Amino acid sequence: MFSVGLDQTSVAIDEECCHKMKQLAAALLLAEQTLRRARRHHTLMLTSHSGKIETPSPSFEPDLITDVVATKTGGEEWGGRAALWGIVPLWRSSPPPQVLLDTSAPAPGDCWPFSGSQGEVTFQWRDPRRVRRVGVQHVRPDAARSAPHHFALYGILENGTWVSGLYGQYTYEGPAKQFFTLSPEFPPVKQVAFRVLSNHGNTKYTCVYRVHIYNK
Repeated sequence: MFSVGLDQTSVAIDEECCHKMKQLAAALLLAEQTLRRARRHHTLMLTSHSGKIETPSPSFEPDLITDVVATKTGGEEWGGRAALWGIVPLWRSSPPPQVLLDTSAPAPGDCWPFSGSQGEVTFQWRDPRRVRRVGVQHVRPDAARSAPHHFALYGILENGTWVSGLYGQYTYEGPAKQFFTLSPEFPPVKQVAFRVLSNHGNTKYTCVYRVHIYNK
């Protein structure tokens, strides 16, 4: 009887610790997001006085589709963990897929992470549009093994039919943001599925930082 009581007490303590850890992780994420916004605002203010704006803005990309909602449709989020440059794990709550649409330059760990090397997110907007190209962005260094490698993009028609858009390959040798052009015959759609097929060698998780959809 005594040993059963100890077991029950141990379980209760474990559950309480787990709950407190989750609360702490959520608080840390909120503080990190607040600090990141403050740093971006400060950088923007400094560069505006010098006549240069370093932070990317939709005004520089008029063909960027901005009224987009991102939803995870494949893969399992990486257990609340992200990674610094895809190498050093950071224990924190995982950002939602909507972070992929952010137009600011990504900071290390500011990504959507999922387990393994295959995952999928669906982007949706209100009216049918002709998607012309896709931008995929990661952070430095180039040796980040968790970066997407091979990927595919599909259009989803009103009747649910999937139409192949492109098969792309994000490479170390290219710039942080790489663009991929779709066929001119790609039909107008309100949804596209972005499917990661492999990464650069990380067997545990993949980090996707930015995916931008363009209609020109």
